Amino acid sequence: MEQESIPGRPSFISAVSLDRHPMRLVGNKEREHYYIVLEYFVKQFEMTEYITSRLGQYQDMLLGKREKPVVADNEIDSFIRAIVNGRYQAVHKNNHFQPWKKKHRRQFCQRIYHCYLMCDFALILFDVATIHKAADSLKKYLTRRQVSQLDILLFALTDSKADIKSIPIVRVLFEQYHKNKEFLKKPEMRMIVTSNISVGKSTLINALIGKAIARTSQEVCTGNICYIYNKPFEDNQIQLKAPELMLNATKDELRNYEWDLAIEIGSYFRTCCKQKKRLCIIDTPGVNSTLNKNHGVITRNALKSERYDKFIHVLNAHKLGTDEEINHLRWVSENLPSDKAVFVVNKLDDFQCTDDNVAESLESVRIDLVNLGYKEPVICPLSAYAAFLTKLKYSGVQMTDEQNDDYQFFVKKFRKPVYDLSPFYDGVFVDEEKDSEYISMCKRTGLFGLEKILWC
Repeated sequence: MEQESIPGRPSFISAVSLDRHPMRLVGNKEREHYYIVLEYFVKQFEMTEYITSRLGQYQDMLLGKREKPVVADNEIDSFIRAIVNGRYQAVHKNNHFQPWKKKHRRQFCQRIYHCYLMCDFALILFDVATIHKAADSLKKYLTRRQVSQLDILLFALTDSKADIKSIPIVRVLFEQYHKNKEFLKKPEMRMIVTSNISVGKSTLINALIGKAIARTSQEVCTGNICYIYNKPFEDNQIQLKAPELMLNATKDELRNYEWDLAIEIGSYFRTCCKQKKRLCIIDTPGVNSTLNKNHGVITRNALKSERYDKFIHVLNAHKLGTDEEINHLRWVSENLPSDKAVFVVNKLDDFQCTDDNVAESLESVRIDLVNLGYKEPVICPLSAYAAFLTKLKYSGVQMTDEQNDDYQFFVKKFRKPVYDLSPFYDGVFVDEEKDSEYISMCKRTGLFGLEKILWC
């Protein structure tokens, strides 16, 4: 795959899932030997941080907690020939991959491991020229028929419509490669997000992504720039570079990384409005931190130096017009193109229908922004927390009892017309007959309309 000049590096934002890898169906001995052979061919090339980490993902899948067997240099040829010739006892584990269990059992028994290796080269090395070199090294051990099969797969690297019906068991792996490849051809939409502290900026970002990625509830939770990239499909892994690369960061690792340097995170975005571009959300420190005045400097430097298509500023519906916020927004209007600005008025679920009026509050915000130099400000009302819970609910994530209770409360609340935020977005309305509860809640909380403005 061509190494495009994009932030975050193409390999970093790739997605790879090994949940349905054919080698999950074989015994431990075959897995161990397969990993040894895979590692041998991959290590013939430069072991970048990404390739090392991706190879580690395969080691976890194939070996688990078992240690890799020590193989002498003069034994590696015998391991390769044993793998490509299928010299193993026919052992098949019970599994839930029904299409493979019956339909392709005969083919699977033929042990086409050279085809699996070809697919794994593509997913690990991620570069067409390097993949071809690895294939050439492997061909030295293959029969003419096996070389012909490998050439079919090599051709399929460059043509997603290529016919690989003769080896359908590898389709799931090659589809992943092509999803990554096609994804990288899309243009990138970059959004930079700023706010005062404690107004829900991190909750907004988590709502857009559909996962608890951005830190919340602490004043110094964002201490530097964080780049969050979406991935082409859900592989149930969050990639973190802070500064070392982790392809499957845990919740603790996401919660505890240091902020000395800029951070990069890669994850699939669970969007309610289908995006047509690759997305990058640039998270910045709070501009009014009392503990670290340098946070405001970092944010302003990012606003001046970063490339972005949208500037999103999050406002607290109950604390509009603080001195720090006015100074920040005046600086933005005087120094940056105001046509990129999108203003998100958050925490509207806290409004009391007897005391507060959403329309009046939004009009007050509009007047203030016009006075600060924004001629036609784009203002988006939102309940970020309700929107975030909605995405969690419908993504199959295990929610806490408190989150479930909060979600049910929001469902009842946003059914009331006075709290429904969808009328404030052009072209967005709730279709009671056709909309699922998920789409209905995304619209009522303002998230659907916001996503439509940002990337649809």
